[in-house]
Amino acid sequence: MKIGILVYRMAGIGGTERIIAEKINAWIEMFGYEVVLITKKEIDMPFFYNINSNCKRYNLNISAQLGGGITQYVKNIPKAIQLYRKVKDIIEREKIEVLFTNMISIDSLIIPFIATKIPKITEIHRSNYANKKKGWFLKNQIINRYDKVVLLSKYELDYYDLKNLAVIPNFIDTEESKESNSIKKNIIISAGRIVGEKQLDHLVDIWSIIHSENLNWEVHVYGNGNIKNLQKKILEKKIEQSFKVFPGTTEIKNKMQQAKIFVLVSKSEAFPMVLLEAMQAELAIISYDSPHGPKTIVSNEKDGFIVPLDDKIKFAEKLDLLINSPELRTSTILNQKSKLERFSKKRVMNQWNDLLLEVLQKQKF
Repeated sequence: MKIGILVYRMAGIGGTERIIAEKINAWIEMFGYEVVLITKKEIDMPFFYNINSNCKRYNLNISAQLGGGITQYVKNIPKAIQLYRKVKDIIEREKIEVLFTNMISIDSLIIPFIATKIPKITEIHRSNYANKKKGWFLKNQIINRYDKVVLLSKYELDYYDLKNLAVIPNFIDTEESKESNSIKKNIIISAGRIVGEKQLDHLVDIWSIIHSENLNWEVHVYGNGNIKNLQKKILEKKIEQSFKVFPGTTEIKNKMQQAKIFVLVSKSEAFPMVLLEAMQAELAIISYDSPHGPKTIVSNEKDGFIVPLDDKIKFAEKLDLLINSPELRTSTILNQKSKLERFSKKRVMNQWNDLLLEVLQKQKF
């Protein structure tokens, strides 16, 4: 079996890049399939996540116009034609049997028409919460041409008027070594891109409410992006002694193992991988009810806390409760064990393989 995986890029730190690398390795190491990785425009940076050396790579070197709406679609038509031609050539040359992608915008509308005899599966990594449920009629007709559209959470199903939907979550490698010489410290940790969608400025407000009562605790944020504006707000709130911002790192697992609590304050999340990583690092968890990924992973008041979206006061109350109750932190962590098994690499990749075999079987008829 030869699989093609078409994505925008793999150089960078992020949940999407990491899970793609993990899937590539699983296809090769668990199932013995051949994998061809095709990137649209790789940036001049190393891959942060290891990819099996048996994976063959192509970089199309196709840039794109930035922006939104119909203007972006029109400007990107010539690039979409390039994408069509180059991907078609690779599929035919490599004799790829099925193509996976997570591309969006006009690219997602071109892919179903490339080498139409092979199955194509698209995976949507972002929540469609902010968009209209029924979207653009013509676009839906084209997306329905994919053999499967895979969503990360059952809560996303209502946002798509499509007939070819499936739900498969992301996974965590439960067999990874958990041994660590790190001693847990009084650290509250968060990680993610420092952009508006992640709302890390909310965490500054939340910590400013309770920091004076918890002077032996610190908040550590790891991420790349608009660090200056975040640090400006930290200074305005006069919490710079206990609220630290660090660049994004591939060592986030080690950083988590040194902390006691993980927090998530995003505006929306399809499936936040960091919550699974936090569970694996044995952290107590508090998250906004960000539509709709966190509640796919965390059961409120059992293995973590889910707080109403944007309710900073309630979030501060739950955070203060966890800080001052070691017993509560321990009980939520113990309840996370069964949850990790549900999202294990073996279990989830078997779901992917079942889906793969299903679309290939349908293609024969």
